[in-house]
Amino acid sequence: MAKVDWKDADATVASVTASDGGRGRTIYSVGFSYKVDEHFYGGTFTTGDEYREGDSVAVKYDPKDPDRNDLVEKETRARWILWAVIAVVVVVWFLLVFGRSR
Repeated sequence: MAKVDWKDADATVASVTASDGGRGRTIYSVGFSYKVDEHFYGGTFTTGDEYREGDSVAVKYDPKDPDRNDLVEKETRARWILWAVIAVVVVVWFLLVFGRSR
């Protein structure tokens, strides 16, 4: 099953462990849990972003095996927003430049 067929879930950060990532950076190991059909599942991820217990994170899980999951990263969302803004700017520029020539 392709991950595009996976379902979305809101997960809650259950634990955060900070460690030295070198060069003055902190690396966080983040544990999370989410509920599917009255059962709880979980996972971990490592990031340079700081999280706190109780924070929400978005995950996708395999409906055939809810233990299989993948984090929907904030950077992915931000990247989509950036591309949408760029597209709007290009369309506006196109309309301004070529709309006047008629």
